[in-house]
Amino acid sequence: MIRLVVLDADRTIWDHHNVTELRSPFKLVSKDVAEDANGVKVKLNDKLIDFLEFAREKGILVSLASWNEPKNVFELLSLFGIDKYFVFPIAEPHPNKHLMIQKIISNLSKRGIDISPNEILYIDDRDIHLSEIREKIGNVKFLKFGVDIKDWKEAINKIENSL
Repeated sequence: MIRLVVLDADRTIWDHHNVTELRSPFKLVSKDVAEDANGVKVKLNDKLIDFLEFAREKGILVSLASWNEPKNVFELLSLFGIDKYFVFPIAEPHPNKHLMIQKIISNLSKRGIDISPNEILYIDDRDIHLSEIREKIGNVKFLKFGVDIKDWKEAINKIENSL
């Protein structure tokens, strides 16, 4: 059973490939599109909010492990109004996703929530971090966004059908 879903941000939560390169301030163009100071748009991927609501209703915790400078990530999460869905979200300027996930697990444990690796689903548009995550954390489940799932509705279906 999945108890924690850890999401990547770039090309997973939204369509942009690297929000670190964008320039603040951001403004909301529509409920699912933001624009940076240079007019570069960032769009939430289809059905993301449906997925976040689904997870909340099912009691599944959702967090974030993003290889980015944190400022733009957290500004966008807040602007889109989705920051409220994430527990202990982490954005750091390095590729060591296993360290971010370890921090999430540690923070949950300090709150009395112990999560085992087989209860974690990691969703990213790339699998380059997966072997190190599994080596350092354990056999977490994984879905590659854009390959295993085309949108967040498919993620809901996969979880409902126990992956």
